[in-house]
Amino acid sequence: MGDKLGKMVKIKYIILSIFFLNLSADLERSSTKLISAEYMSSNKDARIFEVSASFNKMILKSTKIGKPSNKSLQKFSTISKKDRYAIQVLNEKGNQVLIFGLGNPFYIHADHIGYEHSHDFGGNIEQNLEIAVPLNINASNLLLLSQNEFGFKEVARIKIN
Repeated sequence: MGDKLGKMVKIKYIILSIFFLNLSADLERSSTKLISAEYMSSNKDARIFEVSASFNKMILKSTKIGKPSNKSLQKFSTISKKDRYAIQVLNEKGNQVLIFGLGNPFYIHADHIGYEHSHDFGGNIEQNLEIAVPLNINASNLLLLSQNEFGFKEVARIKIN
């Protein structure tokens, strides 16, 4: 009797787990659509900040108003646990208004025959990034964040307003 009860509990637990995993996957997809449709559109004018960034610094090169390119929009995504770096946009009160995941754009890995899975062939590089912020968002700071297993840490900050 106890064995059958244990199997029933396991089956109900598995069914509930699958249901909630499916529900969370739908929520993640819909939030991605909202962020990309509302904030990141190549059809709307935006303030575009061109920055030069590396794993430990970020420098503002220029600012312009225009339509962001599709190529620059593809570099940014919603934040995930896989992103090693992120760009956070703050308003004048210091509140977050946007955050974009970058992945790990500051490390380049070169394969060498016979050592494809080795981490010895790589190094840190500097990247030029175009960060598009919609005109209706009053941004005052750009932050470069680094993510590890404990959360985000600020690496660099640029005052833009």
